[in-house]
Amino acid sequence: MGTKLLMSTSFHPQMDRATDKANRSIGQMFQALIKPDQKNWVEKSPLIEFMINASIGNATGLTLFEINYRYMLAMMKEMRVMERTPQGAKMFARNALKNMTLVHNALIKDRIFQQKYADQKQCREPEI
Repeated sequence: MGTKLLMSTSFHPQMDRATDKANRSIGQMFQALIKPDQKNWVEKSPLIEFMINASIGNATGLTLFEINYRYMLAMMKEMRVMERTPQGAKMFARNALKNMTLVHNALIKDRIFQQKYADQKQCREPEI
């Protein structure tokens, strides 16, 4: 199949940049969602898994849902409350929307920080 095993250790984490980037993104999601006492990470894990599977890959331009199931699940953009909606479903939807907003904002904040840092390190073009 043409696969190649790259052995990576804690002393040489630079072996695979894609894995490093994915781990950093997952860490940022957990930091944005999990309380400082870290007691709610188990209940937030399914939401983070969903967000990872719903993110668009750079190489394919598709989400993991589209690759595996041939369609993209509808993302929750708003909460429509009906009288018959169970209270637990309302609470789940409210928390999911709040969490998605937190993670979205954290990722944008990190992207801005990375861009600012990258801009500082770039050399000016020589004048010709």
